[in-house]
Amino acid sequence: MAKKYLRISEKDIDLIVSELDQWAEGQLGSKLTWALLEERFGFSRQALQAKPQIKAAYDIAKLALSSGLVKSRQQNDKDIDNLIQENRRLKAQIEEHQRKEYLWKQRWQRIAYHIREKGSHLSTIDQPIPPNKKVPNERETLVILRPFDNEIPPSGRI
Repeated sequence: MAKKYLRISEKDIDLIVSELDQWAEGQLGSKLTWALLEERFGFSRQALQAKPQIKAAYDIAKLALSSGLVKSRQQNDKDIDNLIQENRRLKAQIEEHQRKEYLWKQRWQRIAYHIREKGSHLSTIDQPIPPNKKVPNERETLVILRPFDNEIPPSGRI
């Protein structure tokens, strides 16, 4: 027995186009076929394709789905979870850097204090390297700065 299909009204067109727009955004899944639309709305493929608004919305949705422009809801949820996790990790990393910066500033304040106590000024020590002098290379700099990488002693012991 042959299926009997109804005529498509303007209201039906608007509903179908709206749903195809949701498909194009990845809200209704990643598989879209004319057969699925036939089953969902009760109109033949030929009747659906005959309406330019429906055909255009279908083509846009298929293009979006096939080109990877949209992601499934599961993929979006996974991406959101990954971003939340990365955000938490970065916040923790920022807090750790802020803690280290605070300790570093305290240490340099102590160093500046003791330089001044020895009769010198930080400004005489923190000078540009003269142009005729050799600048330490990266390895030499690491050796020079290695003692400063130790744990910062409590303020009573320097």
